[in-house]
Amino acid sequence: MAGLILAAGILLFPTTRAGDAAPGGTPDRTPLIYCTDLFHPHEDPDDHFDLATLYALPGFDLRGIVLDQGQRQLARPGSIPVSQLNALTGRQVPTAIGLATKLTSPGDKALEQPDPFQGGVRMILDTLRGATGRVDIIAVGSVRDLMAAFNREPGLFREQAGRVLVFIGEASDPAFREYNVTLDPHAYVGLMRSGLNLYWVPCFDGGLWYNAGHASFWQATHADLLGSAPPELVQYFIYALEKGTADPLRFVRQAVDPARREALFGQRRNLWCTAIFRSLTVPGEPAGEVFGFEKVAVAVDDDGDLDTGNAIPAATVHRFRVRDPARYAEVMTRETAEILARFPMASK
Repeated sequence: MAGLILAAGILLFPTTRAGDAAPGGTPDRTPLIYCTDLFHPHEDPDDHFDLATLYALPGFDLRGIVLDQGQRQLARPGSIPVSQLNALTGRQVPTAIGLATKLTSPGDKALEQPDPFQGGVRMILDTLRGATGRVDIIAVGSVRDLMAAFNREPGLFREQAGRVLVFIGEASDPAFREYNVTLDPHAYVGLMRSGLNLYWVPCFDGGLWYNAGHASFWQATHADLLGSAPPELVQYFIYALEKGTADPLRFVRQAVDPARREALFGQRRNLWCTAIFRSLTVPGEPAGEVFGFEKVAVAVDDDGDLDTGNAIPAATVHRFRVRDPARYAEVMTRETAEILARFPMASK
């Protein structure tokens, strides 16, 4: 496989077990920064499932959410679904919009981009500076703000950043350019060469909509994912899928319309993340039965394509691997549904 050299066997995330204190966090809670290409109206509603999963997992101390592609956020604010989940859970997780345009090189600090779009980078750096221990980072989308922050203060990252879980790229097909990579190729190159403690989850393996075993992609029905979810969370997904324009906070508190619920539950969803998030906070069972991570050496050329590693030094990362392909989709769907069924509603 071009650019990937197996260096060790399967492993699971090192995790915080019950009763232990997560570094820089509180007992049983892992401090976390989340970077996402979340929009409303949505571009891909899988991002709404990812966000709801993060809010539903009790093991995370979610310090802040960076909303990717800041220029587009002005017209399609991802802050709307965040505000809905903050209201439902009684939390006040802050958001910041990210950089407006692509990085100009893998080492670009993006200092010249307009100030209104610097909030995401500042949030990442301020959160790392203010933490008493290491902070984990999850990134979906372009990874632009993550890499600009790293380029500005690599020493801070090496001291304060913990595990960096990223969902981006293609595992094996050199002819296929995955969507998140196209959003900012220089950011992807910088990421894969950074030497950070990367847990890399390719979106596809073998081309678009294929998963040959080193990607996280699977599909599930909304009925299977949301059948036991609280009605307010069902309303959140109805608002997202229908690209709602009514008051977002009032809408999630309204009774679920049976016809709208039936329409929502009749749809299927492409998924990449959700239950995988849980591996940062708890031992890997039962999802650990079907996936894990393996150490590999990865080399990426200047165009963002996987290389053999001969031309440029390879970096070691932890790459995702499906351990049980026959049961993967079933277990991931069940795990996601169980997480969402336990969504932590605040008292009204």
